Amino acid sequence: MLKIVIEDFYTLYKNGMELMLENIFHHENAAAIEILDFSEENISVADVVIKYFHAGESYICHSALKRRKPQSLLIGLYDGEGISSAPLPLCLKDTIFLHRSESITKVKRAIVNGWQDCNTESKRESEHDCQRCKHRTLSPQQIKVAAHFYRGEIPALVGDYLDISPKTVGAHKCKIMSKFNLNSDYELLNFLHQWLKQKQMKDLFQESQGIRTLSCNA
Repeated sequence: MLKIVIEDFYTLYKNGMELMLENIFHHENAAAIEILDFSEENISVADVVIKYFHAGESYICHSALKRRKPQSLLIGLYDGEGISSAPLPLCLKDTIFLHRSESITKVKRAIVNGWQDCNTESKRESEHDCQRCKHRTLSPQQIKVAAHFYRGEIPALVGDYLDISPKTVGAHKCKIMSKFNLNSDYELLNFLHQWLKQKQMKDLFQESQGIRTLSCNA
């Protein structure tokens, strides 16, 4: 039985993807499938992982995806602009990215071809050396600025709190947005919210000097 994990906030699209996967693997390949909830434990045993990537998420480390099994297929869904051609983090190695607007035919072809590739490769690199990884992160000062913005504070207030000018606060914000290819305050806040679901980043926010504990719905 093939185990499949899907994470997508758009329920209608997710349901359609489940039907397509059943058609591909059950009807065409005579393989029964089991749809599992998106969790680190399930990812580690899944044959296919499908995850929606918010703006900026393809640049960061994903602790859960680092533990996916060798030769598993990872499908990344996204909206808006295309995924950058910059080097991906090791946990996203060999990911097949699909825009949500792609036709059913193209999505189906990508999944079928990707699954065939996974089963013809002798071994997918399973070791993830974070020291060699190309994932992006924030400097200590950028973490402080980002934490204040996440709390909804204006640049003048952030500057007073960190003892820097509002102009410097704005410069840090621009660098953060440029680093993760974010185009609006909405994308910035949504990106930070998604990143804070990961314990490592949440700890960095909380450990930043003078930042009060933040809460996040995991």
